[in-house]
Amino acid sequence: MNMRNRIVCLLSSIGIITVLGGCFGTSPSSRFYTLAPLESRGISAAKGVDVIVKVGPVSIPSYLDRRQIVTRNGRNGIEIAEFERWGGNLDDEIIRLLVNDLSDLLVGKGISVVPWRSTELIDAKTVYRIPFSIDRFDGMLDETVVLNAAWALIIKKDNQENILIARESTIREKVGGKDYDAMVAAMGKAVERLGKEMADSLLADLEEKSPK
Repeated sequence: MNMRNRIVCLLSSIGIITVLGGCFGTSPSSRFYTLAPLESRGISAAKGVDVIVKVGPVSIPSYLDRRQIVTRNGRNGIEIAEFERWGGNLDDEIIRLLVNDLSDLLVGKGISVVPWRSTELIDAKTVYRIPFSIDRFDGMLDETVVLNAAWALIIKKDNQENILIARESTIREKVGGKDYDAMVAAMGKAVERLGKEMADSLLADLEEKSPK
């Protein structure tokens, strides 16, 4: 093949590649979401408090342990949204939101709320721990989010831990739209309702222990 024909073939190949590139276009960019606000609404740690609450650890099922958001497409089917993703690990997102919400609900009561991994040294007379396990946290767009969680309220005193409450919660929250913004907002509200149940149980125990 002479030089002229080789150049023609090369140009033709480039043309084909250009056309194909125009047909396929670019892949869509990912969108990232967070359950909790970027800034804490409450005080998560404070010195000189009477009670500290450690939230976690949490376990989530393997189908949720991924960056992509998972939704239902029927009774047994799930969909994994390749371009709709969590900004961090879902288990960390859940704990961060619960810490924020419990801090809000317990503000002004001499209680400090921290993640279970917190290494801050806080001198408190009473320490509570709230571990929990989630076996379902998903839903369908424009329908309902379902959160199933088993959790416990544990008190630690004199190096002894006692389980005060062991409970299972099932929370349903309406999804107010067909997009993932609405889906994530509904998931956040479901976690907030779980936090309200935890806070109510904690306050009930503190009320029972308070001097009459």
